Amino acid sequence: MARFKRSEYDSVLKEDSPYKERSVGDKPTPLFLDSDKNLVMWSGKGDIPEVGDKVDMRVPVRYTGIVQSHFMEYGYVGMRVLPYPEYHEALSQQGYGKLPKAGEKWSKEDLVYNYGVDIYNDN
Repeated sequence: MARFKRSEYDSVLKEDSPYKERSVGDKPTPLFLDSDKNLVMWSGKGDIPEVGDKVDMRVPVRYTGIVQSHFMEYGYVGMRVLPYPEYHEALSQQGYGKLPKAGEKWSKEDLVYNYGVDIYNDN
């Protein structure tokens, strides 16, 4: 069963919102229901990738990995992604420290945190 389901609602910023000047366009943000029936926002297009899904990311560098878990920040759903080993060096150069080598145990802190807007070629 999917953890997130598209709701019938979208969110929009009020005209006097202090975040209005930082918003990207006037497109509504789709709202999803999580498994606890809470409304959450998703900054990407389409559905929220589930745990175990392969994702192609563009931030902080282009890399591919597997969604390990989700997190919530400021009402948005994000993903904790385990990058494939061939991307560790490029990610380390972007400030992710010394990432574990292939076969070594990863901790939650080693995962790369991304949002929907960070997905490469999002459909």
